[in-house]
Parts: sequence; C-alpha cells; structure tokens
Amino acid sequence: MDIQGLLERLKPFIIIVLLFSVVFYIRAEASNIGGVPADAKKFYEDADGLPYFSEMDSYYNYRLTMNYLTRGIMGDTLVDGKPYDLHSYYPPGRPVDYPPLIVYVTSAAYRVLNFFGDFSLKEVAFWMGAFIGSLCVIPAYLFVRRITNDYGGFAAALIVGLVPTYVAHTYAGFFDTDMFNFVLPLFVFWFFTEGMLASSMRGKVGYALAAAVSILVFSAAWVGYIFYLAVLIVFVAAYLVISRYILGEKPEGEFEGKLDWLIHQRELFPLLILLIAGGVLVGVFGGFSSLAGAVGGLIGATQIQATAQTTAYPNVYVSVSELQVPEFITTGAGNIFLPGQNTIVGGVGGLLVFILGVLGVGALVWKYRQPEVVVEESENRPRAGKKSKFMRKKRAAVASEEMRHRYLLYAVLMAVWLIMSGYAVTKGSRFIPTFAMPLGLSAGIFTGFLVEYLRVRFTTTSSLALIVFVAAVAMVMPFGVSVAVKLLAGVLAAGFIYSVKKPEIRAPFMMVLVVLAAVAPSVSGAHSITTSVAPGTDDGMWNSMQWVKKNTSRDTVVMSWWDFGHLFAVAADRPVTFDGGSQNTPRAYWIGKALTTSNETLSRGILTMLSTSGDLAYETLDNYTDDSGKTAEILTATLGLPREEARAVMTGRYGLSDKEADSVLRYSHPAKPKPFVLVLSSDMLGKAPWWTYFGTWDFKKKTGSRYGYYPSLASSKPQVVNNTTVIQTVNTMVDQNNVLGTIIEKKANTTNATIAVGNNMTVQKINPHRLTIIEGDLLVKNEVVDSDAQLSLIVIGSGNQYTTIIMNRELEDSVFTKLFLMGGFNQTSFKFLHQEPGVLLWTAA
Repeated sequence: MDIQGLLERLKPFIIIVLLFSVVFYIRAEASNIGGVPADAKKFYEDADGLPYFSEMDSYYNYRLTMNYLTRGIMGDTLVDGKPYDLHSYYPPGRPVDYPPLIVYVTSAAYRVLNFFGDFSLKEVAFWMGAFIGSLCVIPAYLFVRRITNDYGGFAAALIVGLVPTYVAHTYAGFFDTDMFNFVLPLFVFWFFTEGMLASSMRGKVGYALAAAVSILVFSAAWVGYIFYLAVLIVFVAAYLVISRYILGEKPEGEFEGKLDWLIHQRELFPLLILLIAGGVLVGVFGGFSSLAGAVGGLIGATQIQATAQTTAYPNVYVSVSELQVPEFITTGAGNIFLPGQNTIVGGVGGLLVFILGVLGVGALVWKYRQPEVVVEESENRPRAGKKSKFMRKKRAAVASEEMRHRYLLYAVLMAVWLIMSGYAVTKGSRFIPTFAMPLGLSAGIFTGFLVEYLRVRFTTTSSLALIVFVAAVAMVMPFGVSVAVKLLAGVLAAGFIYSVKKPEIRAPFMMVLVVLAAVAPSVSGAHSITTSVAPGTDDGMWNSMQWVKKNTSRDTVVMSWWDFGHLFAVAADRPVTFDGGSQNTPRAYWIGKALTTSNETLSRGILTMLSTSGDLAYETLDNYTDDSGKTAEILTATLGLPREEARAVMTGRYGLSDKEADSVLRYSHPAKPKPFVLVLSSDMLGKAPWWTYFGTWDFKKKTGSRYGYYPSLASSKPQVVNNTTVIQTVNTMVDQNNVLGTIIEKKANTTNATIAVGNNMTVQKINPHRLTIIEGDLLVKNEVVDSDAQLSLIVIGSGNQYTTIIMNRELEDSVFTKLFLMGGFNQTSFKFLHQEPGVLLWTAA
C-alpha cells in the first residue's frame, strides 16, 4: 500500500480539518464569556446555564426559527398568503420580508441533531454562527492554493477565517445572517475561477453552474449578494480590456460561428452561464422582483450617508455604529498592527495583513512579468531525440503561458475586488468585512509566493531577513507581555531555524515560520475578541420580561428604545412598538420625545398613541398639514391634553376643521387604549445622547440636541477631613488627563455634594444647577444651587456607599430621570409595575 501517495491525496482534506478546528476553537471560546467577571457569570446565563445571545438581532432570528419549527412559517400568521409578524412594529405588525437561509439551515440542524440527542433550539442557534462562520476556510484555502501552494492556502484561510470584524459577528452566541457573508461569496468566486481555468467544456459548465447555485443560496441569506455579481462582471470586463487591448493577447484558433466563438471564450462563457443560470434560479425560487430589489439595494447602499440628511424625521441609522464612515487607522496608545475594529486597518486584521494584502496584487503582477522558464533535461537522464526534446520545451512553454494567464487573471480579480469593496467601506464600517475578504486572500497569495521564493533561493541573507521579520511580528503581538519578551521570543524562534545546518531541514522550518508569522496577528486578534465577550443582556432584563409574560394580558404592548425590542418579543411574548428591524421610522422621534420631555402627561399620551394606533395619528394629520414638522407641533401641543381640550386646540389654534380634528383624535386619543409596559434600563443612560438627539429633533433645522448622563464609574474610600467624611466618585473620563467626578461631603446629619472637574494636579469644584440627594429611601435635598450651571447632579446613597449621576441640566426633569433615577417621585402619570437589577417597568396610571 502506497502510504505516501495516500497521505498526499489526503493532505488537502487534513489541512482543511485542521484549519476548521483552529478557527472554530477560537470562536467557541466566546461561550466562556470572558468579558464577564467569574463571580458574575451566572447573572449572564439563562436557566439552563447557556449564556444569553451577544446581540439582539439574534433573538429575532431565533423567534423566526421557532415560528418555522412550530407553525411552518416564519411569521405569526399569514396575510394574503405571506408570513406576517404581529410581534414587531405593533400595531399593525409587518411582513416577514427576511432572508430565510438562517432559519432553514438552523431548523435542519436542529432536526438532525435531535436524532442523536436532546438539544434545545437555543443551544443549536447559539453554536450555529461559529460553525457556519468557520466553514469559510474551505473555499479560502482552495482558492489561494490553486494559484500558489498549500502554505499560501493555509495562510489565506486563517487570515480570512479570523478577520476581526467577521469573527466579532460569528462567534458562539452571535446568531445572525453575517455567518454566511464569507463562506458563500468565497464559494462563488472559487467556483467561478475554476470554471475560467477548466480545460474541458464539462468543467467550465459544471463550475459555472456550481457558482450559480452558490449565488442562489447566497440570495437567501443576504440581499447584498448582488454586489459580488457586480464584482465578477467588472472583473471580466477589466480582464478582457487589459489582456486583449493593453497586453495584446488574442484567443488562438479559428471558430466555426458565433456560438463556437462564445464557447471558447474562457472568461465570457462561464460569466454568461452564471448570469443566466443564477438569474433563473434566483427568479424561480426567490421571485424575479427580488432581482430588481437587490439591484436597488446595491444602489441604495451607496447613499446611506446622503439619506441620513434628507428625511423629514431624524434618520436613526446615523446612530448605528456600523453605518458610520470608519477612519483608516487610529493608533492612539494602542498597537498599530492591531488597532481598533472601528478602523479599516484594525477591522481587516491589522497593518501586517493590510500590507501583505496590497503586496499580494503586486506579487501576482510580478509573477506574470517573469521571463519564461523552460525546464531543461537532466544531465543524468538519457538523451532523447530532437523531436522529443522539442516537444518537452513546447509543453513547458505552453505551461508557462498558462501560468501567466492565471497570474493575470488572479491579479485583475483581486485588484477589482479590492477597489470595489474598498469603495464600499467609504459608505460605512459595516462593509469592512467585505473589504477584508479579498485583502486576506491576497495576503495569503503573497505569503505563498514568499515561501516558495525563500525555499528556492534559501541563503544566509534570506535567513537573516526572516529573523528580522519574525522578531518584528512577535514584538507587536498583543499577548499581554512586555515588548522585550516578545522580541526575545521572535529572535529565538528565527535563530533556531538559522542555527540548523542542513538546508533540507532548515528550509521547511523557515517556510512554516513565515506562514505562522503572517497569520499570528489574525489569530491573536481574533482570540482577544472571543475571550472578552459579554452577553448582550442579563437576568435582570430577561426576568423582567418573564414577569411581563406572566402578569400582563396578551394585548399588552412593550415599549422602550429600540435596542432590546427583539428580546422583548421573545422573552415576554408580547408585541413591541420599536425594534432593530423598524428603528428607522418616525417612532424614533416620538419615543425619544416621550423619554426626554419633562411633560409627563405628554409622555403618557405619546406612548398611548403609539401602543394603540401606531403611526395613524401623525400619518392622518400629515394629509392635512402636508408638513411633518407642523404635524409634530400639533401633536406635541395636544397629546398631553384630555380629548376635548385637544380638539379645541386643533380647531382653534391650528385651524383644523371639526371633521379633520375628529379624524386625528380617533388615533391620537383612542377611546379604548391598549395597555402598555414602559421598560427603562441602565443601558439607556449611556444611550441618552442618541434618544435625546431624536427626541429634540428640530424639523426646520434638521438636527437635534444631544444630552447625556454620566454615572459614577468608581468611588474612593471615605476619608475624614476636619470632622467631615469626604467621598469622591469618578463619573467619566473627559480625556486622559481631565476627569469629571463628584465630591460628597458628610458632616453630622448634613450631606452636600459638588461636581469636580480637573486632573491629577488640580481639581475645581463646580456647583450643579440642581442637586438631588437621596439617602436610603428619603429625599433629603432637591434644590437649584446655581441657576447658571449647565450640569445637574443626583446622589443616591446608603451609608457610605454612593451612586452619583451627573447630567445635562435639560434632563433633570425628564420623564426618564423621574421614572428611572427618581423612582417616580413627584409624578402621577405612570404607575410602577416591577423591578429587577438595572430594569424598571412602568405603565400608564
């Protein structure tokens, strides 16, 4: 039995298994929720000991999958034969127009796994992202291996599989459609290039059809699949122009007709099959209208920033971090090889990956321009006849031309892919993974070529260069040890290889070390992400929603800022007005106003309107005013009033007819209002600059005002100075040197507090606009201290333990402050329902 031959055939499979195991293990590390202190982990785990999902879209996908398994449809019901979601954007709900692949794949996995054991749907969903996300190493390895070698394929697979912005959306506990956004396009590109390189007609057609099927599957996962088709079209066009009109390469042979000519166009023919077959498949299974929608979505994705400036109501997308335009690189005090994920360089895996990716395109061009190398006969080989020698030279020349064709093809593909995805990044950081994918492949290509170059031209000089390269990479690795230790480790590793005397032993070690050095930043960066994961919610929020589920009627509507909407729908099994699938609507303005206003009856009126009639009040009024700003003004003036008083204001002050006023009042002041639960949580303190921005929106200026809360982050130990107990709290860092904090002074039975601004050298005391002090359950002080001050202060204490909240003075009487920080003190419009750690539930009084 030829063991060596068998291992050679199994080598790609063994490498793929190894690659998958590495990237899956790193993603699985997230299940340990290392971002949570060990003594608090149970607070972030459900009743079965499984961590809560890391972000809220996961709960939406989970609910759709649960619906599919129990009802056979992704929605709650069917409307006109299509699934409809009654939990989201209530009322009236919304169609489930959502890519179904995540639901289908998870449902299938759930059914298969439960043949072998007892697994809950939540367990399957928890691990699905890590499993699917790790599969991207297969096409990445095969794609790069085709043009370089196993070393290049190995490096590309690890770099692509561990892109920080991709890992951050595909680790264990992150259950979203992002899991498909690498593996499926990579299969599309691998199949398509194999079709272009195939020598037989069967191979060309087979691979092109496989690419078309991959497009079909991808279209069921993300509407952005159309972008990759656009890349392929531009790539083929660019390749034809460069190869035939710039480099002067012409197809050889004579053709019997146009069809014969088309069949022999190795670039056009696979593309034509892909477009026709892919279009038919997507149209048949997804609807031909979806093709037009995908194209429209591609165009719309380039206008995200412009759209945010042109809507009458504020555009919530400006508050979504993934839609902000990223910086290229911001180092600060960090590591330039692994800067933050919110930068382009950090998002793709660091500066080393970026440099290697750019060099990869240059290496492909360099390989294309290499002089032709003809393999001569060995002197020890018996001489052959002239004809045999000539044929071998001819075959070598043909092979060399074929490789030149491949190098040019890959060079043009990578360049077009990088340019188009790079442009997409300028529209929002959500597109960084799209750019990181070709960059990682190109980095693997360069690594493969570098390994081969060093192997063939192994010299003392190349060994010394290797030592410098590995030492430099080791020095910037974020392993939590000193630079000196990292540098020493790198020098020792490279020095070990250099000390080996036999080239046949030293060269393989050197090649492996080059690959490890190239992938080390990606491995380390991904590991640092998954070992610092914290779930997106905790027992406080989950138990609050369980209370709602058990203690409220089925028609109760859950209301809050949009972030936790999907969680509310799952845990409380109640409809919500506002969630991650409907955040960019006028409801952002109205919910923001309900939280920001100091008029509690207006706040209650807004929530009653939204929970009962949804958008109908302002949509109806818009028909009469033809001005969203005027509509908002009228409703702001009337929602806090009783129905008859509101009617008088509408007709008297704003000139509506009796009929028009009654039409609006039917929805703004409903006769039978639905019960609602208002959820206020500690996370909303940090989100205040956004919900206040939307809630204070000026329709004429098209802008809002951002106000914030600054809760205490740390407290000093009490100190006694002149019979006065002094406690200092740090509320927020203004910058590296200046601190915003609070100084609390207790003397006898008197407690006072001031705001402190300063640095390590000096601290300045500033009186707040209003000072509120709560000791235990008693309000001991609530007074205006400095009428000109811009900040107010709330101090909540028990013994010598204090929580302090500094805020903009505009928020001191806001409904959120009254209900969440003051416990409903001195208001009568809302009734307290329930409390869990960090969460308060209220309803209309």
